Amino acid sequence: MRDPVGSTVVRVFTTPEAACGTGMTWASAVGFIRERLRRRFGERIAVEHIEIFSGRSFEFPEVLATIQGGSDLPIVLVGDRIVSRGGKLSESRIARVVETLGVAAGSESRGE
Repeated sequence: MRDPVGSTVVRVFTTPEAACGTGMTWASAVGFIRERLRRRFGERIAVEHIEIFSGRSFEFPEVLATIQGGSDLPIVLVGDRIVSRGGKLSESRIARVVETLGVAAGSESRGE
């Protein structure tokens, strides 16, 4: 799924603001991933942090159903596909999925 300006959208669903086990909050962890992916893909990617049970989360019934079915957080959605459930956020896993959608890394990530 692409937003109106053509970016691939990555959405990370987490608990409401809380530590994520590494001394970071989920918001800061998502911010870190956002920055890393932006460096890699530039404006071709957008990363959104959505707290579960916020108003925004109810726009994604498939994610809420996944949680109700027993999946752990965080849940990562790339476009309309759930690519990760539980555990740590994985930049490399997200990047591989983004690349399968045809989004190429920019020259800044290849050292050119």
